[in-house]
Amino acid sequence: MKSDKLKTSAKNNTVKDFECSYFDDIDDALIEGLEQNQDFFFMLLSNDEIKRQVLGIFTEEIYTSLRNE
Repeated sequence: MKSDKLKTSAKNNTVKDFECSYFDDIDDALIEGLEQNQDFFFMLLSNDEIKRQVLGIFTEEIYTSLRNE
């Protein structure tokens, strides 16, 4: 939610196009949160399919929120 890149992407793209930017940036956010919950974040970082399923739930909500800022 703090990413200027994602805010710009949300304002200038459809939710489908935004999803590409979202998943490109998600690894950086996971690495930052790794210290808080290593097992969970390591599982997400090591398995793209699970990462997309778990974090994909939030794509439209984040898109809408960033687009409306």
